[in-house]
Amino acid sequence: MSEAKRSGLTKGEKTRLHIVAKAAVLFNQRGFEGCSMQDIVDVVGLEKGSIYGHFSSKEELALEAFDFAWADTVQKRIGNLGTVNDAVDKLKLHVRNYVDTPSFSGGCPLLNTAVDADDGNLALRDRARKAVRGWEEALANIVIEGQRLGEIRSEVQPQSVATFLISALEGATAVSRIDKRSRALAYVQENLYRFLEAEVRSRAQT
Repeated sequence: MSEAKRSGLTKGEKTRLHIVAKAAVLFNQRGFEGCSMQDIVDVVGLEKGSIYGHFSSKEELALEAFDFAWADTVQKRIGNLGTVNDAVDKLKLHVRNYVDTPSFSGGCPLLNTAVDADDGNLALRDRARKAVRGWEEALANIVIEGQRLGEIRSEVQPQSVATFLISALEGATAVSRIDKRSRALAYVQENLYRFLEAEVRSRAQT
């Protein structure tokens, strides 16, 4: 959130945002079960009663914290796509943003939450599912618009392209977290660029 928007908030809204921002980092680093309310109290710097004055439960705070972390992540990944006109170049820029831009503290909130909530918190799992669907929709819409403008092949399936890009990037992220020396993201970036140019870009544009 920009400073201009923050300045227009009430004191209570600023306090709530402060709690969410601090808790978002903690939840993203440790997971829902990995941090207690006391951990949150220590990080936020407020009394437990003050936190419960804004959130009825740890789960409510975790859900809003995920939304905060995901919004920050989405802005970093797609916020500058309007700086290029061609649809394939937008998709390539998105890939570069993903690989080169530092993620939210603790790593990708979507991947962390999906793994953390897979066999646990259903509300968080649903939040992660909604996030990935929104991501897929955003990329699919770029493909659809590119097809309308003749920049992307008409036979390409927008949802297929979106899902492929996301799966490749998130999979490479998981591999990189397991093996810190892995160049998985760099390899995926190179091959996604080739895929977008060879299989997605309209031949009329080449």
